[in-house]
This record gives sequence, structure tokens and C-alpha cells, in this order.
Amino acid sequence: MSLIGEEKTDEFYQIYHQNYITEQDIAFIAEQGFNTLRIPFHYKYFSNEPWVFINDGFVIIDRILEWCREYQIYLMLDMHCAPGAQSKDLPADSDGINAGLWTSALNRNWATDIWQHIANYYADEPWIAGYDLINEPVLSDGFTSIDLRNFYIQIKTAIRMVDQNHLLFIEGNWYGNDFTSLTPPFDNNMGYSFHHYVGPSHQTSWVNNYLSMSDQYNVPLWVGEFGENSNHWFHYKVNLFEQHDIGWSSWNYKHNGSITPVMRVEVPESFQVILDYWNNTIQTITAEEVETGLMDLAEAYRFENCTQNKGLLHAMTHPDFEIVSSPYEAITIPATLEAVHYDMGANGVAYLDYTYEDPAKFSGDSESWNNGWAYRNDGVDIQTAQDTEGSSHNVGWLENGEWMYYTVDVSVGGVYQVLCRAASQNNNGLLAISIPAQSQEIIMEIPNTGGYQAWAWTEPDTMEIGPGPALISMMVYSGGFNLKDIQITLISGNNTLPDNFEILSYPNPFNSTTTFLIPDGVKFQRIKIIDVNGAIIQDSGTGPALRNAFWNGRNESDIPAVSGVYFYEIEISNQMYNGKMTLIR
Repeated sequence: MSLIGEEKTDEFYQIYHQNYITEQDIAFIAEQGFNTLRIPFHYKYFSNEPWVFINDGFVIIDRILEWCREYQIYLMLDMHCAPGAQSKDLPADSDGINAGLWTSALNRNWATDIWQHIANYYADEPWIAGYDLINEPVLSDGFTSIDLRNFYIQIKTAIRMVDQNHLLFIEGNWYGNDFTSLTPPFDNNMGYSFHHYVGPSHQTSWVNNYLSMSDQYNVPLWVGEFGENSNHWFHYKVNLFEQHDIGWSSWNYKHNGSITPVMRVEVPESFQVILDYWNNTIQTITAEEVETGLMDLAEAYRFENCTQNKGLLHAMTHPDFEIVSSPYEAITIPATLEAVHYDMGANGVAYLDYTYEDPAKFSGDSESWNNGWAYRNDGVDIQTAQDTEGSSHNVGWLENGEWMYYTVDVSVGGVYQVLCRAASQNNNGLLAISIPAQSQEIIMEIPNTGGYQAWAWTEPDTMEIGPGPALISMMVYSGGFNLKDIQITLISGNNTLPDNFEILSYPNPFNSTTTFLIPDGVKFQRIKIIDVNGAIIQDSGTGPALRNAFWNGRNESDIPAVSGVYFYEIEISNQMYNGKMTLIR
């Protein structure tokens, strides 16, 4: 504000609010199958001094509410910043020193009156789902959990004087997660909301404490915030919540400079100048540069200027994300594939990377799952390429044994020439490109190009590819290089499948589900899973689990099979194909 003045600052925020959520955004949210939007608000949009109310917040929310009625999206109102601040952290708009909500009864009474003012206004609005009373409280200065309970009761009492309709959610102490003294419930239309950001995707036992609380008091649970992690992590958390009928809201919908939101906002170069000034990278900046950077950022938030995080949406809405991979882009061979257009799916399903989530978020052990922090939200490490030819991004930090799958459609079967555009400052890089279902594989040698952004094409090789849908695998045999483009060009066509092919299972070994790589153009008649003693564990003729050419590691009674070696028999055109796989629990 000191650089451009109050008037220009207000103009920026007005445009920013208009662009952040538009009718296109609400229509998109509904189209993806979501039914609720949590709106965080700052108390100053309803009252900028005690017991003096303004309508700025209602203007913003009513505009959104009109679209939500049309597209049948509920709104949850969340007091994200309370008078005085409910913690000493930036999201509470604190000065970093004080959490004044807990030190001042005036601030608590002020927050209570704001909620009553809001509840009175929306008392009969059916598309308001409810009120999230205080976001992520962190108690301090001797304010106890019993005091927090009494404060929530104070807000509840004020709301119920004017609104008996809407659901009230309360969050626990310590960023929403400690419900000491907050049970039993104190209203017959309330629920408990916790936030979740920390822990590995496979860990599930932590949720039992919340489930016990919900079961004991017959109240709903809602994860008001979770996220800021990889697609793999998101998927398994959503599965856990839905398995236990816990409502959820991911954080956050739209943001700049991050790969984790549903809608990714690209940082304008003009706004980057402001960031450089804030970070002391540059020492001077003009008012004109600040105004340009802010207005360009506000424009970048328009729906049509954002990038949909397709992989994240797929992770949250497709139950088979952990079972089979799906195309990120439609790819028809012959073509030049962009390495960053590998399939969507969980780690071990669409790709394999050794760091694929951040279980230690907010701690000293926190680590990035995407070292380049660009383009996609998976364990695959992606960065912006310094190259004008081909893809704008490249896969980097490749290690031995890592791989990616690409679902493609081969327009003409035949012999294809394959070469890669790669960069390395090491010798002896090796990349295996294969079509496992057709037993086709070539090994590409990646030369030392003089640097990780010094791009060059490898020597070409050839492979025979049958027509129709195919799954291409790219596995790193010897890493230490970057990969950007894979050119696949038809040399001679025959439009038939190879005479001989074998059927493999991927991944193998596996710990939950393995997929049998049957060419999509080939019809299989039966699949059997057999243990080392010759007993049939699954048979697609009698059980449903194998009809999509995968095994979920369970027997026909849906009981998990024990770790060990198993064999599969697949019948195609009255011919049997056999293989061996290892299940590791």
C-alpha cells in the first residue's frame, strides 16, 4: 500500500475478488462432481471496528451464492481471520507476536457479534450449508480448552437467537485437531471439523480417534482442510475419508506459485518483480511496476487464464486411480511424445518415483515430491526446460529403476524409428523404451550433452509396434539425465500385431494391485491366479475381480492373500499365457 496508495490497493483487491471466483468457476466445480465450497473470510469484511457492521462481505458472498443456487453448490462460511487473530500465524492475519482473540474479551465479543450478524442475514438461505466458527485456533496466554468450549457456546448462543437452521462446525485447538474439553456436543445441530496435512498416505489409524468421537456422540465429521501434497497422497486420503463417511474440503481451490491447487495460477513476470523486491533480490521498484504486477496477477486469476490440475482432479474423483493408469493427453502414434505427458495414476501404477509424497510436511524433514515444482503434482520431478524446441518442460532427477507409462493409440502397426531428446552431464545414461504386452524393447543410450539443459537427440533405434491401443513403458536403467521429448516415426507399416507376445504383470513385485498388460485389441477368455501349492486363488470365470485384467491381491471371498509367489494363467484365443508374480504385504 505504501508504494501505490490506498485507492490503487483497493482497486487491486476488488478485481482480485471478482476474478478469483466467477460463474465459470462454480460451473466447473459442479461439473467435477463437488457439492460444497468452503469460503474463508476475514472479519474486516463484515465489521472494521467493534459493533459497526459493513456489507462488503455480503456483497462478495451473495454474488457467489447466486451462482451456487443455479449449479446446486452449498457454501460453508469459515471465519478464517478473527478479531485479534486466533493464532500467531500468518493465515490468521496475526502480527506474528500476539493471538489477540484469546487475550481480549472485547475481541471475542466482537467475533460473536459478527457471527450473529452473518447468521441473521443468512438464516433462511438453504444453499448456505453451515458455519465453520473459528479456523485453526491455537490457544495461548493461559486460555484453556474449557475456555475455548465456553467461547464456542457463546457464539452458538448468539447464532441460535437468530438462526436455528444452519449446521455449526467447531474446530479443535492446535490447528483444528485437539478436541479436549469440546465434547460432549452443546447443540443438536453441530459437528466437529479437523484439518489434516501431516502423515504418509498409507497411514490410517490416526482417524480412529475422530471416528470414536463421532460414534459416541452421533455427530458428523468434516475435514475442513487437507492437502498441499501430491496426487498420490490426495487419493488415499480421499479414499479414507469416504470409507468412513467423513465429508472433506481440499485446500485450496486456486493459488499462484504452487502445483497443488485444483486450479493453478501462473505467476506473471511482472508480479515476479514484486516478489523479487520483497525477497531482496532487487533493491528498488517503482509504483508503476507494483501496480502493473498486481493487476496482472489479478488478471491471471480469471478462470480462463488458469490451468486445471487434471491429475489432482483424477486422483480425487476416480476410485481406480490406484489400480490402472489413464491417459493424461490423447496420444496417437506416430507422434513426438512429451515426457511430462505420462499417464495419470498412483505411484507404482502410472509411474514409479522414490519420493512421491511429503509425509513430514511443516517439519524439518519435509521434502518436495516434485523437485522441479512445475507442471504436475506427482512424484515425477518436472522443471521448466530452457529449450525452444519441443516440450516446454522436462522430466529430471531421474534415478535407476524409475519409470513412466504412456497410454497411446497406434494408428498404423509396423516398424517405428524411436529417438529421444535428452540432456546430461554424465556418461552411460540408459533408458529402456518398451511395450510390455508386445514384448518389444529397445535400450536408448543417453550421451553426455554437456549439461542438464544442453539438449540433443539420441541416436535412433527401431521397434515393431502393433496397431491399436498400447501402453509404452519408459524405464531408467542408468539415471542422471533429463528427458524431454520422444519422437516415434513410422518407417514401414503392416497394421498387424506381432505374431508372438507375452503377458506381463505390472508392477511386479506389488503390495496391493497388479495389472496384466493385455493389448487392448486382444480379448481374453479367462484369468486364473494360483498359489505355489496349486490352489486356485481367483478365477475370472467364477469371481468378478479379474474382469478388468488386474488382481487386487485377494481371494474369491475378498480376503487379502498372504505374501508370497503366485502364478497366473491367461487364456487368449484358446492359448494359455503364464507368468509369475510376487505379492509383498
